[in-house]
Amino acid sequence: MAVTTYTAVGNREDLSDIITNIAPTETPLYSMFGKSTAKSTYHEWLEDDLSAPGANAQVEGADYTINTATTRTRKGNYTQIFSKGYGVSGTQEAVLKAGIKSEIAYQMAKAMKEIARDVEYAIINNTAAVAGNATTARQMGGVQAFVTTNVLANAGTPRALTETLLNDGLQQAWESGGNPDVVVVNGANKRTISGFTAGATKEIYAKDKRLVASVDVYESDFGLVRIIANRWMPADKVFILEKGRFKTAYLRPFKQEEKAKTGDKVEKVVVGELTLEVRAEKANAIIADIG
Repeated sequence: MAVTTYTAVGNREDLSDIITNIAPTETPLYSMFGKSTAKSTYHEWLEDDLSAPGANAQVEGADYTINTATTRTRKGNYTQIFSKGYGVSGTQEAVLKAGIKSEIAYQMAKAMKEIARDVEYAIINNTAAVAGNATTARQMGGVQAFVTTNVLANAGTPRALTETLLNDGLQQAWESGGNPDVVVVNGANKRTISGFTAGATKEIYAKDKRLVASVDVYESDFGLVRIIANRWMPADKVFILEKGRFKTAYLRPFKQEEKAKTGDKVEKVVVGELTLEVRAEKANAIIADIG
């Protein structure tokens, strides 16, 4: 009787060295916003504004009129500590592994990607800044905590995202002095905007003449805006942003820390502290109650 793979003993296992991980790692806003430096756990900045334009004609020879100067506005946000760590036994680090040489190095690379996603999530979903205390963690306010002037809500009643509604948001931000250049949406709302036709600019690849179905740039009456699909956006919100108004301010840049050995294992953590700096929030808009 012939020996088959069903009865044979000693055949080597077939284990690929390729490790597949399809979890998304994109962080559009965190990657897009500029970088700054924080000097304290409460990071502050100043805002100023011009008086409204009006008639300005003076009588010849008249005394000068001295206006009362407006005071600058002080704004601020709390820093938030982000950390993630992993532990690996000495034995696991030593054994021959498929696809990787060092287990702890692999796990720490994962930790950096996971923290970046956590920062992106906080930028989008943190609705308030929290000072914190000995038992409560500080929390930075995200986009929704600061963009309050131009919020197009519908009293909590869901409504469809329409081209008119999108342009209303763009107009409000523009009339408030902004020049919005980015619209951030979830996947479903990205498809909705791709169905708009009035200001749609679809990308054409010159190499093979393919017409891309999705709208990546929308030409509005108030300028061109990029349409960015973001996996962490809530389905009922659309952000209309002037990206130059936002920065991530680092109090402590991310770095690896190694915990003191307490046994036959290696334990490391990635830790850092930052906040979101939002200048001239009224240059932006949020469309709410999409459903």
